[in-house]
Amino acid sequence: MPIANIENLNLYYEIIGQGQPLVMIRGVGSNVDHWYEQVPVLSKKYQLLVFDNRGIARSSDPGGSFSTKDMAADTIALMEAVGIKKAHVLGYSMGGMIAQEMALAYPEKINGLILVATDCGISLRINARPEYSKLFNEMICLGTNEAKTAAAGCLFAKQTFESRPDIIQRYAEVSLRFPASQRTLERQWEAITRHDACSRLQNITAPTLAITGSADVLIPPENSGVLAEQIPDARAHTIDGGGHLFVIEQPEQFNEAVIGFLDGLPH
Repeated sequence: MPIANIENLNLYYEIIGQGQPLVMIRGVGSNVDHWYEQVPVLSKKYQLLVFDNRGIARSSDPGGSFSTKDMAADTIALMEAVGIKKAHVLGYSMGGMIAQEMALAYPEKINGLILVATDCGISLRINARPEYSKLFNEMICLGTNEAKTAAAGCLFAKQTFESRPDIIQRYAEVSLRFPASQRTLERQWEAITRHDACSRLQNITAPTLAITGSADVLIPPENSGVLAEQIPDARAHTIDGGGHLFVIEQPEQFNEAVIGFLDGLPH
Protein backbone atom coordinates (compact mmCIF):
# COMPACT_ATOMS: atom_id res chain seq x y z
CA MET A 1 0.00 0.00 0.00
CA PRO A 2 1.74 3.23 -1.12
CA ILE A 3 2.08 5.63 1.79
CA ALA A 4 3.96 8.94 1.84
CA ASN A 5 5.33 9.96 5.24
CA ILE A 6 4.95 13.74 5.56
CA GLU A 7 5.98 15.10 8.97
CA ASN A 8 3.29 13.77 11.35
CA LEU A 9 1.07 12.52 8.54
CA ASN A 10 0.86 9.36 6.44
CA LEU A 11 -0.94 9.94 3.14
CA TYR A 12 -2.22 7.04 1.05
CA TYR A 13 -1.79 7.66 -2.68
CA GLU A 14 -1.88 5.98 -6.07
CA ILE A 15 -0.04 6.90 -9.28
CA ILE A 16 -1.80 5.66 -12.40
CA GLY A 17 -1.03 6.15 -16.10
CA GLN A 18 1.61 7.94 -18.12
CA GLY A 19 1.98 11.47 -19.44
CA GLN A 20 1.87 14.90 -17.86
CA PRO A 21 1.13 14.73 -14.11
CA LEU A 22 -2.45 15.49 -13.04
CA VAL A 23 -3.11 15.76 -9.31
CA MET A 24 -6.75 15.13 -8.36
CA ILE A 25 -8.15 16.24 -5.00
CA ARG A 26 -11.44 14.96 -3.56
CA GLY A 27 -14.12 16.65 -1.47
CA VAL A 28 -15.77 16.08 1.90
CA GLY A 29 -15.72 12.50 3.17
CA SER A 30 -14.58 10.96 -0.11
CA ASN A 31 -11.38 9.20 -1.09
CA VAL A 32 -9.34 7.78 -3.99
CA ASP A 33 -11.95 5.15 -4.79
CA HIS A 34 -14.55 7.80 -5.66
CA TRP A 35 -12.64 8.70 -8.84
CA TYR A 36 -13.95 5.48 -10.44
CA GLU A 37 -15.46 7.31 -13.43
CA GLN A 38 -12.32 9.40 -14.03
CA VAL A 39 -9.29 7.15 -13.47
CA PRO A 40 -9.89 4.67 -16.34
CA VAL A 41 -10.30 7.51 -18.86
CA LEU A 42 -7.92 10.21 -17.68
CA SER A 43 -5.07 7.78 -16.92
CA LYS A 44 -4.87 7.00 -20.65
CA LYS A 45 -3.58 10.54 -21.26
CA TYR A 46 -2.08 11.69 -17.96
CA GLN A 47 -0.08 10.40 -15.01
CA LEU A 48 -2.65 10.68 -12.24
CA LEU A 49 -1.74 11.29 -8.62
CA VAL A 50 -4.78 10.55 -6.46
CA PHE A 51 -4.81 10.31 -2.66
CA ASP A 52 -6.88 10.16 0.50
CA ASN A 53 -6.96 13.50 2.33
CA ARG A 54 -5.72 13.60 5.92
CA GLY A 55 -7.99 11.67 8.28
CA ILE A 56 -9.79 9.96 5.41
CA ALA A 57 -9.82 6.25 4.51
CA ARG A 58 -6.24 4.92 4.41
CA SER A 59 -4.52 8.19 5.36
CA SER A 60 -3.67 8.92 8.97
CA ASP A 61 -5.28 11.52 11.21
CA PRO A 62 -2.73 13.87 12.79
CA GLY A 63 -5.42 15.31 15.07
CA GLY A 64 -6.48 18.89 15.59
CA SER A 65 -8.24 21.34 13.32
CA PHE A 66 -6.97 22.10 9.82
CA SER A 67 -7.64 24.50 6.99
CA THR A 68 -7.73 24.35 3.21
CA LYS A 69 -4.26 25.94 3.33
CA ASP A 70 -3.03 23.04 5.47
CA MET A 71 -4.44 20.53 2.98
CA ALA A 72 -2.83 22.47 0.12
CA ALA A 73 0.51 22.09 1.91
CA ASP A 74 -0.23 18.36 2.35
CA THR A 75 -0.75 18.01 -1.39
CA ILE A 76 2.40 19.91 -2.33
CA ALA A 77 4.41 17.80 0.13
CA LEU A 78 2.96 14.64 -1.43
CA MET A 79 3.93 15.84 -4.91
CA GLU A 80 7.47 16.44 -3.70
CA ALA A 81 7.60 13.07 -1.94
CA VAL A 82 6.76 11.21 -5.16
CA GLY A 83 9.01 13.34 -7.35
CA ILE A 84 6.45 15.51 -9.17
CA LYS A 85 7.90 19.00 -9.61
CA LYS A 86 4.93 20.54 -11.43
CA ALA A 87 1.46 19.29 -12.34
CA HIS A 88 -1.99 20.07 -13.55
CA VAL A 89 -4.29 20.23 -10.51
CA LEU A 90 -7.97 19.27 -10.47
CA GLY A 91 -9.95 19.88 -7.30
CA TYR A 92 -13.53 18.76 -6.72
CA SER A 93 -15.75 20.63 -4.21
CA MET A 94 -13.60 21.01 -1.06
CA GLY A 95 -10.74 19.84 -3.27
CA GLY A 96 -11.33 22.87 -5.46
CA MET A 97 -10.80 25.11 -2.44
CA ILE A 98 -7.57 23.26 -1.66
CA ALA A 99 -6.51 23.69 -5.30
CA GLN A 100 -7.09 27.45 -5.08
CA GLU A 101 -4.74 27.66 -2.11
CA MET A 102 -2.16 25.59 -3.97
CA ALA A 103 -2.29 27.90 -6.98
CA LEU A 104 -1.92 30.96 -4.75
CA ALA A 105 0.85 29.74 -2.43
CA TYR A 106 2.79 27.52 -4.84
CA PRO A 107 2.29 28.96 -8.35
CA GLU A 108 5.54 27.45 -9.60
CA LYS A 109 4.10 23.96 -8.94
CA ILE A 110 0.92 24.38 -10.99
CA ASN A 111 0.36 24.02 -14.74
CA GLY A 112 -3.37 23.96 -15.52
CA LEU A 113 -5.96 24.46 -12.76
CA ILE A 114 -9.43 22.88 -12.87
CA LEU A 115 -11.93 23.94 -10.21
CA VAL A 116 -14.92 21.60 -10.10
CA ALA A 117 -18.24 22.20 -8.30
CA THR A 118 -16.64 24.62 -5.86
CA ASP A 119 -16.57 28.22 -4.63
CA CYS A 120 -14.00 30.79 -3.55
CA GLY A 121 -15.12 31.08 0.07
CA ILE A 122 -17.15 33.08 2.50
CA SER A 123 -16.70 36.59 1.09
CA LEU A 124 -18.39 35.86 -2.25
CA ARG A 125 -19.98 32.47 -1.60
CA ILE A 126 -23.47 31.99 -3.02
CA ASN A 127 -25.05 29.68 -0.48
CA ALA A 128 -27.33 26.74 -1.03
CA ARG A 129 -30.98 27.24 -0.19
CA PRO A 130 -31.66 26.72 3.54
CA GLU A 131 -33.42 23.38 3.08
CA TYR A 132 -30.38 21.92 1.32
CA SER A 133 -27.90 23.41 3.76
CA LYS A 134 -29.91 21.87 6.60
CA LEU A 135 -29.77 18.39 5.07
CA PHE A 136 -26.03 18.55 4.55
CA ASN A 137 -25.37 19.99 8.01
CA GLU A 138 -27.38 17.18 9.57
CA MET A 139 -25.30 14.61 7.71
CA ILE A 140 -22.10 16.22 9.04
CA CYS A 141 -23.34 16.68 12.62
CA LEU A 142 -25.52 13.60 13.13
CA GLY A 143 -23.90 11.02 10.91
CA THR A 144 -26.88 8.67 11.00
CA ASN A 145 -27.78 6.53 8.00
CA GLU A 146 -31.04 8.45 7.77
CA ALA A 147 -29.20 11.76 7.61
CA LYS A 148 -26.79 10.42 4.97
CA THR A 149 -29.66 9.14 2.84
CA ALA A 150 -31.48 12.46 3.09
CA ALA A 151 -28.32 14.40 2.22
CA ALA A 152 -27.98 12.45 -1.02
CA GLY A 153 -30.70 14.78 -2.26
CA CYS A 154 -28.08 17.56 -2.21
CA LEU A 155 -25.55 15.57 -4.18
CA PHE A 156 -27.44 14.23 -7.17
CA ALA A 157 -29.71 15.90 -9.69
CA LYS A 158 -33.43 15.22 -9.33
CA GLN A 159 -33.44 13.37 -12.65
CA THR A 160 -30.79 10.95 -11.34
CA PHE A 161 -32.96 10.08 -8.35
CA GLU A 162 -35.98 9.51 -10.52
CA SER A 163 -34.49 7.46 -13.33
CA ARG A 164 -30.94 6.27 -12.54
CA PRO A 165 -30.88 4.40 -9.22
CA ASP A 166 -27.86 2.39 -10.36
CA ILE A 167 -25.74 5.57 -10.26
CA ILE A 168 -26.70 6.23 -6.64
CA GLN A 169 -26.29 2.60 -5.65
CA ARG A 170 -22.73 2.38 -6.95
CA TYR A 171 -21.74 5.61 -5.22
CA ALA A 172 -23.22 4.32 -1.95
CA GLU A 173 -21.33 1.04 -2.26
CA VAL A 174 -18.01 2.82 -2.81
CA SER A 175 -18.71 5.18 0.09
CA LEU A 176 -19.33 2.28 2.49
CA ARG A 177 -15.82 0.86 1.97
CA PHE A 178 -14.12 3.57 4.03
CA PRO A 179 -16.77 5.66 5.78
CA ALA A 180 -15.37 8.91 7.13
CA SER A 181 -15.49 9.46 10.89
CA GLN A 182 -17.80 12.14 12.23
CA ARG A 183 -14.82 13.94 13.73
CA THR A 184 -13.08 14.18 10.34
CA LEU A 185 -16.27 15.29 8.59
CA GLU A 186 -16.77 18.04 11.16
CA ARG A 187 -13.20 19.30 10.71
CA GLN A 188 -13.48 19.20 6.92
CA TRP A 189 -16.73 21.15 7.18
CA GLU A 190 -15.00 23.66 9.46
CA ALA A 191 -12.23 24.07 6.87
CA ILE A 192 -14.81 24.74 4.16
CA THR A 193 -16.75 27.26 6.21
CA ARG A 194 -13.55 29.18 6.96
CA HIS A 195 -12.14 29.05 3.43
CA ASP A 196 -11.84 32.47 1.79
CA ALA A 197 -9.66 33.00 -1.25
CA CYS A 198 -12.04 35.46 -2.90
CA SER A 199 -9.95 38.62 -2.54
CA ARG A 200 -6.81 36.79 -3.76
CA LEU A 201 -8.16 35.09 -6.87
CA GLN A 202 -6.77 37.77 -9.16
CA ASN A 203 -3.29 36.56 -8.12
CA ILE A 204 -3.79 33.11 -9.66
CA THR A 205 -1.54 32.84 -12.70
CA ALA A 206 -2.30 29.28 -13.81
CA PRO A 207 -4.66 28.79 -16.79
CA THR A 208 -7.95 27.95 -15.10
CA LEU A 209 -11.18 26.16 -15.96
CA ALA A 210 -14.18 26.38 -13.60
CA ILE A 211 -16.70 23.60 -14.17
CA THR A 212 -20.17 23.40 -12.65
CA GLY A 213 -23.41 21.49 -13.03
CA SER A 214 -26.51 23.52 -13.84
CA ALA A 215 -28.56 21.57 -11.28
CA ASP A 216 -26.06 21.70 -8.39
CA VAL A 217 -28.07 22.68 -5.31
CA LEU A 218 -25.23 22.23 -2.79
CA ILE A 219 -22.74 24.66 -4.38
CA PRO A 220 -24.97 26.63 -6.78
CA PRO A 221 -23.55 27.08 -10.30
CA GLU A 222 -23.31 30.85 -9.88
CA ASN A 223 -20.23 30.19 -7.72
CA SER A 224 -18.39 28.88 -10.74
CA GLY A 225 -19.19 32.13 -12.52
CA VAL A 226 -17.63 34.09 -9.66
CA LEU A 227 -14.44 32.05 -9.98
CA ALA A 228 -14.31 32.58 -13.74
CA GLU A 229 -14.86 36.32 -13.32
CA GLN A 230 -12.28 36.82 -10.57
CA ILE A 231 -9.45 34.64 -11.89
CA PRO A 232 -7.59 36.26 -14.80
CA ASP A 233 -8.42 34.71 -18.17
CA ALA A 234 -10.29 31.80 -16.56
CA ARG A 235 -12.83 29.85 -18.57
CA ALA A 236 -16.19 28.56 -17.39
CA HIS A 237 -17.96 25.37 -18.43
CA THR A 238 -21.43 24.24 -17.39
CA ILE A 239 -22.69 20.66 -17.62
CA ASP A 240 -26.40 20.87 -18.32
CA GLY A 241 -28.54 19.03 -15.79
CA GLY A 242 -25.58 18.04 -13.63
CA GLY A 243 -25.98 17.89 -9.87
CA HIS A 244 -23.14 18.33 -7.40
CA LEU A 245 -21.86 14.89 -8.35
CA PHE A 246 -21.92 15.43 -12.11
CA VAL A 247 -18.45 13.85 -12.22
CA ILE A 248 -20.32 10.58 -11.59
CA GLU A 249 -23.72 11.39 -13.14
CA GLN A 250 -22.30 12.67 -16.43
CA PRO A 251 -18.71 11.44 -16.53
CA GLU A 252 -18.35 11.48 -20.30
CA GLN A 253 -19.12 15.20 -20.53
CA PHE A 254 -16.92 15.98 -17.55
CA ASN A 255 -13.95 13.92 -18.70
CA GLU A 256 -14.17 15.41 -22.19
CA ALA A 257 -14.18 18.94 -20.76
CA VAL A 258 -11.08 18.17 -18.67
CA ILE A 259 -9.19 16.61 -21.57
CA GLY A 260 -10.21 19.38 -23.97
CA PHE A 261 -8.98 22.06 -21.59
CA LEU A 262 -5.68 20.39 -20.71
CA ASP A 263 -4.93 19.46 -24.32
CA GLY A 264 -5.27 23.12 -25.27
CA LEU A 265 -2.57 24.26 -22.83
CA PRO A 266 1.08 24.75 -23.81
CA HIS A 267 3.14 21.62 -23.21
